[in-house]
Amino acid sequence: MDEQYFKIQLEDGTEQQCRAIMTFDSEEHSYVLYSIVDENGNDSEEVSALRFELDENGEMTDFTSLETEAEWEMVDEVLNTLIAEFGDGEEDFFTISDENDEDVVCEVIHRFELEEFNKSYILYTFADQEEVGEIFAACYIAGEKGEVQDLLPIETDEEWEKVEQELQSLNQK
Repeated sequence: MDEQYFKIQLEDGTEQQCRAIMTFDSEEHSYVLYSIVDENGNDSEEVSALRFELDENGEMTDFTSLETEAEWEMVDEVLNTLIAEFGDGEEDFFTISDENDEDVVCEVIHRFELEEFNKSYILYTFADQEEVGEIFAACYIAGEKGEVQDLLPIETDEEWEKVEQELQSLNQK
């Protein structure tokens, strides 16, 4: 896809320039993954999604917000697949919902397995921070490409002890 730009109307009536990262279709709707473009022509690091229709000239029009949790999950899966397939392999991102049910993009810092528990673990932080802030830990279920598909709680004190040892060994490197 050639670089494609479009404008969306914000709630205050102003227009915002956006760059289409990719478009894709489901059985019912067409979607665009996009980034906001600032007045200097720079893309924001955030990626969002909208539904759209094509007009008679093949241009995107009639942008609307995603309405269901299933739509957001589908978009999240497409984005994670893109990152897994076309990312540089050094960074891995996934999305969680915070206590306000807002999506938060997270970055994997480290992956490891603990054979005694037969589980995989990640250490991660919020991706929107310029430097690593608070570090979180969780068990995770990996998708086909190794992407984070689901987070699970660390259940026992013995697991937490091993996870903390792993973090300490990383801090010593």
